[in-house]
Amino acid sequence: MSYFPSFAQGEAADQDSLKVTPKEQVSIMYGERSYERFVGNQNSVSGKELINYPALDVQEALEGKLPGLFMLQENGNIGVDNTVSGGNFESYIRGNTTGFIVLIDGFERPLANLNLDQIDHIQVLKDPVSKSMYGGRISNGILLITTKRGKVSDNEFHAKVQRGVKIPSRLPQYLNASEFASAYNQALRNDNGGQIPDGLGYSDEAIAAYADQSRPMQYPDVDYYGQFLNNSMNIARYDVEYTGGTDKTRYYFQTGIQNEGGLEKYGNNATGMDMYHVRGNLDAHFNDNIKVIADFSGYLGEKQYPRLFNINTLSSRYPNAYPILVAPDSVGGTASFKDNPYGGQVQSGFIKETYFQMQTNLGFEFNLDNVLKGLSLKPTFALDLYNQQNMNKGNTVGIYEVTSFDEEGNPLEIEERQKENLATSQNLGDDEYVRRWAFNMLTSWHRKYDDHAISADLLFLILDENEAYRFDNYKRQNITARTNYSYQGKYTVEGSLNYAGSSSYAKENRFKLFPAIGAGWVLSKEEFLKDNLSLDFLRLNATWGVMGDGNIPNRLWIDTWDLKVEDYRINSSNPLSTSKFSRIANPLIDWPTIREMDINIEARLFNRLGMKVSYFNYLTKGTLSKGDNLTPAILGGDDFLPQQNFGETKMEGAEVEVNYHAKANNWTFDIATHMTISKSEKLKINELADPNYSSVGDATDDVRGYNAIGYYTQQDINDAIAGLGPSPSFLDPADLRVGNIKYEDVNGDNIIDKYDKNVIGNRSPRLMYGANINIGFKSFELYASFLGYGKFDRLLNNSTYYSIYDNRKYSTVVNDGLPNGNSHPQLTTGTPTNDIQTSSYWVADGSFLKLRNVALSYTLPSRISDLLHLKQVKLYAYGTNLFSISKIEKLDPESLSAGVSDYPLFSTYAGGLSISF
Repeated sequence: MSYFPSFAQGEAADQDSLKVTPKEQVSIMYGERSYERFVGNQNSVSGKELINYPALDVQEALEGKLPGLFMLQENGNIGVDNTVSGGNFESYIRGNTTGFIVLIDGFERPLANLNLDQIDHIQVLKDPVSKSMYGGRISNGILLITTKRGKVSDNEFHAKVQRGVKIPSRLPQYLNASEFASAYNQALRNDNGGQIPDGLGYSDEAIAAYADQSRPMQYPDVDYYGQFLNNSMNIARYDVEYTGGTDKTRYYFQTGIQNEGGLEKYGNNATGMDMYHVRGNLDAHFNDNIKVIADFSGYLGEKQYPRLFNINTLSSRYPNAYPILVAPDSVGGTASFKDNPYGGQVQSGFIKETYFQMQTNLGFEFNLDNVLKGLSLKPTFALDLYNQQNMNKGNTVGIYEVTSFDEEGNPLEIEERQKENLATSQNLGDDEYVRRWAFNMLTSWHRKYDDHAISADLLFLILDENEAYRFDNYKRQNITARTNYSYQGKYTVEGSLNYAGSSSYAKENRFKLFPAIGAGWVLSKEEFLKDNLSLDFLRLNATWGVMGDGNIPNRLWIDTWDLKVEDYRINSSNPLSTSKFSRIANPLIDWPTIREMDINIEARLFNRLGMKVSYFNYLTKGTLSKGDNLTPAILGGDDFLPQQNFGETKMEGAEVEVNYHAKANNWTFDIATHMTISKSEKLKINELADPNYSSVGDATDDVRGYNAIGYYTQQDINDAIAGLGPSPSFLDPADLRVGNIKYEDVNGDNIIDKYDKNVIGNRSPRLMYGANINIGFKSFELYASFLGYGKFDRLLNNSTYYSIYDNRKYSTVVNDGLPNGNSHPQLTTGTPTNDIQTSSYWVADGSFLKLRNVALSYTLPSRISDLLHLKQVKLYAYGTNLFSISKIEKLDPESLSAGVSDYPLFSTYAGGLSISF
C-alpha cells in the first residue's frame, strides 16, 4: 500500500519493493512509461485497497485514499449520484477552483455506477504534462481509472458476499414538546417587553400535559426522528468474477448485485435501491502484430422511495404540531401543516426510478515494426448510453384535525383539512438520457539507442455527446503530439502540444493550441550519490503548461430565445406560447485558460522509507461572467448583458507524502501518510469599483462579515438612536433590543455597513491530511484509514439547526449554545435582522478528523482450503466512520445539512466472505 507506483499496492511488499529499477512502469494517459522517465506528478490506489471499504459508491471508497483528492460527502441519500446532474459529494483536486475529469479505460465517463470490484487501479494525474493528452478541458486533475483485465493463467473463479448495516452517524437533537413550549413562551417575552400577550403562548397546564403525556391527543409530543426512522438500514453486495487466458486470448468477466435501503420505518415504499453490474473485458491476438480489445459494461439500477416523505419535515415540524394519527385510519395535521410524515411514508404513493447504463470499447493494436521499428497504431471506438426514467403513483393524503376535546383530552370533533384522493394509474415522469460516442487514434513510436531513449505519441480524439434538454450536441476534437526523451535514465525532457476544438465557441474561436513541457532529473544516478548506501532513489521533476476549457455552456456566441407561456387565449382553452429573449450573444467569447506549474522532489531511503514534496501553482484567466456589477442597470441590467471572459484567480499550495514499509518475522507494516494545503486568490472579479471596498486579493472561498464585539446594552441603543454611537444600516436602531449582537464600527463612521466587513473565515477546506495503515501478521491483516480536513469554517447562521427564529423548529442549541462557545442569540418569534447578519459570532471551526475505515481480514490456512477444494477462503469485518474528532458535535462535521434537510451520513458495519477456486 502506497501512493508511489514503486510500492506494492494493497499487498505486503518485500524488502526490495521500494527500489526503483528501469523495468518499473507507471501508467500514463494512453500508455505506460518507465518510472525513471516519468516527469510528472501522480498517485495511485489499487482496487484491492478500495474493496476494504464496504461502500456501494466509488466516491465514498475513495475518500482519503489519494493525496490531494478532496472529497466531502454532503448527503447520504441512496443513488443521488446516479442521476445526470447533482450528487452527494463536494469534490475537487488540490483546491476548490475547478473540477476534475474522470477517464475510465481511456474515455470520459461518470464516476457513479462503477462497481468497486471491477477496478484494477485508480490514478490521479495532477501536473500539466500528465494531463496534456486530454487537452481542451480545464481541470485541477484527472482521475484515470483502469478496470481489471484477464491475465495469462488457469481459469480462476472468485466469489464474494458482503452484508451489513448502515447507522446514521449523527442525527439532530430537538427540544421535546414541553421544552419547546417553555422556550416559545420565552421568545414571546423577548418580543413583548417581558410579557406574553393575551391569547398567545402556552399555559402552565399545557406545559405540564406535554411533559407527562396524560392527554397525548390534545397535547402531543412527537419524536419525529425516533418515530419515523429506523435505527439502521441494510446493505448487501454479491459479486462473482471469472478470469484467465493464454498468450493469445485473455478474458475477464464480473457481475454483481448490490442493494441498500430501508431507513424509513413505515409503509412498503421505504427508500431502497438495487444495482446490477456486469463487465466483460477481452484481449485477443489475431497474430503477432494485431490485437483486438473488446470491453462491455452494463448497469441497471432500480430505486424507489415514498413520494411525499422528506427529511426536512422531521427537522421543521414542532413536536406538538399535531398528533400523528387522530383515529386508526385518519392522519393528523392542520390547515397549515399537511405534510404528515406518516401519510408521506404510507399513503402518498411512490416514485420508482430506473437507471440504465451501457459502456463499450472496441479497439485494435497494430504492431508496425515491419514498417518502422517501435511503431504502433491503436484506434479505439467507444459508445456510451445512459438513460433514467421514473414512474410515480401519487395519492393525495387525507388530513384531519381535532378541533375540540372532552375533559380527558379525547377528540370530540374532527374536521377534514385535505380530502383524500387515490390515484387510479401510474404516471411516467421525466426521461433523462446521455448518448456519447468517441473515437481516438494513438500512433506511438518508442526506441532506445544505447544511452538514449525516445518516445513519441500522436493522438487524435473526437467526441460527440447529446443529452436530454440540450439544444444541440456537444462536440470536441483534439490532436495532441507528445515526445519524451531520456539520456542515461538520468535526464528526461517531455513536451506536448494540444490542438483542441470545441463546438461551444464561434467558428473563429473554435480551435486553440495549448503547450506543456516538463523535465526530470534522477539525482541518485549521479556519481556523487550513486554509491550512497542510505539513498535508494532521488528525483526532481518540474512541469509547466497551459490548458483551455472547451466545456463551457453551449451557444453563448449566438442570441438565445425561449418559449414563454402567456396567460391569454384565442378561441381556445389552452394558453398560447410566445418567444422570449433569454440571452444575448457574444461571438467574441474565448477559451478560459489555466496556466499550471508543478515541482516535486521524491526520495527513497534505507530501502523502506519514501517521501515526496510537491509545490503547485495555478493561474486561471478568462472565466465567464456577465460583469453585471460593473454595468449600470439603466443599460438593461442582467438580461441584456452577454457572458464575457472576465474573471481571474490564482491558487498555490504544497503536498507532502511519506510512506514506510517494514517486515520482521511474520509481521509486515505499511504506513502511508499525506497532507495537502492550498489557498486561492481573486485577481479580477465581477465587483463594483469602490475605492473603500474591494474583495480583490481575498481567497475565492473567503467569507466577509462583521466582527461581533459583544451585546447591545440600553445605553448602546440610546446612543445609536441619538446618533452618538454606531448605528446599523440594515435596520432602524429603534428596533434594537438589549442583548442583540453588537458589531464593530471598523472605519469609525458611526454606521455599521459593508465597509465594516472583513474576512472572518473561509468556506472550503484548505488542508487535507490522512493516513492509511496496513498491518499483517501471518494470515491476519488489519487496515485502517484516517482522514482529516482543516483550515475552514462553518457559518452557523446559514443552518436552520443552529440559527433558530420565526417558525423554525427549536433544537437543543437554544440551551447548549453554539459549537464555537457562543450562546444562541435570544429567541424571537419574528426575524432577527440584526442577529442573523453574517458575522464572527456565527463562525465555527469546521475542522475534523475521522477514522474513515477499518478492515480486518483472515485467510484460512491452505490446508483447510485444500480440504474444501478451494484456492483461497478469506473472512472480512469492516467498519466505516467509527468516530470523529471535531468542535462540532451535534451534527456530522462533514455536512451540517445531513439529517436536517438531507439524508443523514452513515457509519457502516459489515462482514464478508470471499472464495477463490
